[in-house]
Amino acid sequence: MKLRWAAVALVLATFAGAVSEAATFRVIPDQTSVGFAVSTGIASHEGRFDLAWGKIVLDAERYAGSIDFVVDAASIDTGWGLRDAFLKSELMFDVERYPWIRFHSTRLAFEGTRLVAVDGEITLHGVTRPVRFDVTRMDCGVDTVLGHDGCGASVTGRISRSAFGMSFAVPLVGDEVALDFVIKAIRVRDEGATQPP
Repeated sequence: MKLRWAAVALVLATFAGAVSEAATFRVIPDQTSVGFAVSTGIASHEGRFDLAWGKIVLDAERYAGSIDFVVDAASIDTGWGLRDAFLKSELMFDVERYPWIRFHSTRLAFEGTRLVAVDGEITLHGVTRPVRFDVTRMDCGVDTVLGHDGCGASVTGRISRSAFGMSFAVPLVGDEVALDFVIKAIRVRDEGATQPP
């Protein structure tokens, strides 16, 4: 484990030598997944969003940075079209009025060289609330497939859907929603990395 994070520190130090202040990474939509799960009593109901994009900025010298992440709410997929249509309706996500789910970081938390958590604000269903996500894995280096510098991360967190005005069927369907992100991003130079693909 110590060797692994020493390698991450070395990669970040390399980035520091290559750029004056910070490195910018663009989230790759087709290699990024956003999953969710909610309790339905005796079982857990799971689904995902098929389209997400964003920008990650890492300041390698100061172990700081920012994350901007956007999810297309209409890309929700639970494997059943009728349920997806209901979730997109005004009773739940109301995607016509609120097409995007947005996250903006306010603080990146490190333990030594390891990024362990991200504090920020998530805007969902027209409501903005603070949230903390745990970073369970982060590896940076050269992507062997694309041939670019990049980072991959696994991130988890939990939110209350009723806190965002989505209280339909609570408590028959759970209020707490578990979120699971698998993110891949490559280093870029443009500042428009948060634009839709």
